[in-house]
Amino acid sequence: MVGIFSFIRFFGRKEKILTVAVALMIVINVWLDLEIPRYMASITDVITSHGTTQEVMDESFGMVLCAVLSFIVGLGISITVGWISSSTAKRIREKEFEKVQKFSMTETHKIPTYSLITRSTNDIKQIQDFIGTTLESLIRAPIISVWAIVRIGMGHETWMAATLISIVAMVMLVVTILHLVSPYYKRVQLLNDKLNHVTMDSLIGQRVIRAFNAQDIHGLKFDEASEALKDNNVKANHIAALNVPFNGLIRNSLAMIIYWLGAFIIAGTADEGQRLELFSEMIVFATYATLALNGFRSMVQIFNVFPRAKVSLERIFEVLETDISIKDGNIDDMESPGSIEFIDVSFRYPGLQRDVIEGISFKVEPGEAVALVGSTGCGKSSLVNLIPRFYDPSTGMIKVDGIDIRDFRTDALRNRIGYVSQRAIILSGTVRDNVNYGAGSDTRTDEDIWNALEVACIKDFVETVGGLDVSLSEDGRNLSGGQKQRISIARAVCRKPSIYIFDDCFSALDFRTDLQVRSNLKRFTADSSVLLVTQRIGTARGADRILVMSKGRIVDQGTHSELLERCTIYREMAESQRGGDEL
Repeated sequence: MVGIFSFIRFFGRKEKILTVAVALMIVINVWLDLEIPRYMASITDVITSHGTTQEVMDESFGMVLCAVLSFIVGLGISITVGWISSSTAKRIREKEFEKVQKFSMTETHKIPTYSLITRSTNDIKQIQDFIGTTLESLIRAPIISVWAIVRIGMGHETWMAATLISIVAMVMLVVTILHLVSPYYKRVQLLNDKLNHVTMDSLIGQRVIRAFNAQDIHGLKFDEASEALKDNNVKANHIAALNVPFNGLIRNSLAMIIYWLGAFIIAGTADEGQRLELFSEMIVFATYATLALNGFRSMVQIFNVFPRAKVSLERIFEVLETDISIKDGNIDDMESPGSIEFIDVSFRYPGLQRDVIEGISFKVEPGEAVALVGSTGCGKSSLVNLIPRFYDPSTGMIKVDGIDIRDFRTDALRNRIGYVSQRAIILSGTVRDNVNYGAGSDTRTDEDIWNALEVACIKDFVETVGGLDVSLSEDGRNLSGGQKQRISIARAVCRKPSIYIFDDCFSALDFRTDLQVRSNLKRFTADSSVLLVTQRIGTARGADRILVMSKGRIVDQGTHSELLERCTIYREMAESQRGGDEL
């Protein structure tokens, strides 16, 4: 259950010390504010007793001094609270980012990317704003309210009763508005998620959207999401807006009642001196009553903004408290050749009712290249994605050098793997940044980078466009599909790992370049274990062994010539490609 003080768990030692300092400054600030009415009473007494101008000035000096000191202390409070809120938001962002970095694909199925973006930006901003606007009020409001009520209690009991009735009315108003507005605040972040989702689709799919003239369709989707968010916010603001005028009505009514009651009390007093004393008290206690109500009004404002902050806190805690499905083992990095063995492995994606791969068993020895071929959707990519532990098998075991991969530390396991994904990923930065990437990049030289580019047959292109420091745009938009694939291959080669995974990463290469890259890789990876996913028979035929997959199972394995003779699926694939890479 997320409470109003839940954000304190993100405070570090410095924030906690500064919060105590803020509390002390607030006590001083409240004392100074409550001293001002006392000076007002003294000035009134001097005036009503026909005192001199000098006497009025003497009392006024103390009042002005309290006001100036209150301003200075208040400024210090605001600056300190601003630092606390910004520092806390930074810490939340860091914790959330660190947690998301540990997510496996299973966790990103539960909390989609567009929602994670909202949670690490808008939700954290809500918490920062909540701390910045309410931390001072959380401390000040109880202090000033109780202190002012105690001082009011020293006066006439009718003023005390009027003040307490006004406070009860204000609390009832808060509870009512909070009850009405909470459902709308709970929907705000969900609607923000939806708006982010639509926006991401529109940005990522720009080329397809424009090619199919679908701008109007996506514009309509955006308008619908934006309109839903606007309508929700308008309704919430309409309800919350009732707070300000009704609070003003309660405060003004209390002031009127205090003066009205004071008039009766003063009129019923015969002694002239006592009348003047009661008049001064009435002015003082009217000010105290206003301060008390302002304290409660500050608490009202807290409860008005808390529902939205509460939703954001819950969403942040959902990320931070998500159980990571990929657990680290204890085995650290070790020098070994890197054999891979699947033992009766089955796997299904979260939410699916059936396994996408079932009963897979095979072994890849160091120095051996094994190709996985099969129709689209037969489970090839799902199988190789289990090796770096993007997912864990539902049943069965995967071993590297005879050790269950779940016993390795994930970073140690992945340091031994050169992985090239099905979709070539290019990050914003230079060619050097993209090729010499990841753990160990500080130990690799430019010569290593150039060698990797040469193996991937893209060295000449990089030299032509400006060398290793040439900038690559987001997602490699200034590169062709084949160039992106070859830079991704160079990235894996540059690590010089003991295990290579090539997940259909030759699909955008022409046949001649494909042949040259594979020829280079065969020499470069001669001592490593290689798993190659492809739909091209021409790409697979150079492997030492070919595994044929169908409907999540390995239906046959052997060399190219052996499979042509006995495997119908493989032969049909070869026949369908005979006009291209097979020839």
